[in-house]
Amino acid sequence: MPASNGSTSPAVPTETATDLRVDCYVRSSVPGLTAETITTIVNRLQQLCDHGHISTYQLHPWPPEQHAVIETDETREPARHELVAEFERWADQHGVTLEPAFRRQEVPSSPLGISADEPRERIRVPLVALALYEDDSAAADQESASLQGVVPYTEQSPTGTAQTYTVDEWLTAVSTNTGEIVTYNSDSHDDHQPLLERQQ
Repeated sequence: MPASNGSTSPAVPTETATDLRVDCYVRSSVPGLTAETITTIVNRLQQLCDHGHISTYQLHPWPPEQHAVIETDETREPARHELVAEFERWADQHGVTLEPAFRRQEVPSSPLGISADEPRERIRVPLVALALYEDDSAAADQESASLQGVVPYTEQSPTGTAQTYTVDEWLTAVSTNTGEIVTYNSDSHDDHQPLLERQQ
């Protein structure tokens, strides 16, 4: 359920920034209702561009957990674990966590005892997430842009309550230029979680 109190100093930038690029990561296959919600998110990002709240945005499908074909460092996109590791470094630096929207789960080895099938880790990602970068259009290497924030994320309040800052809340805060956020109690049941922060 939404919390009644907001925070005026979120870990991610919410004020108008003409040098802010938003990378929107989405699942490539989602149910119809969720697809409509993601379309609404994209339309809101376009409106933020049109009104000068952000510099630009890019839409990406979540990368695979591992690349099927080995590519050179110059050409390949980061795999999911590399991308999420970058997000986790940002979260650690700002004293917040990406859970419960992002989760690492160990996949047990095969019960058949095949030696090559060793235990591995699976990274569960939300239906949609935003990565905020300092945009430098003049730079030749856009991959070197500085990560400014990731949404959704969760932080601990002074009272010890875990509060999750969602994609919808960030979009609203930026569009209204208030910088205020309304958070959700991450201890609530899944039925009360915002749709886009649920995992599949």
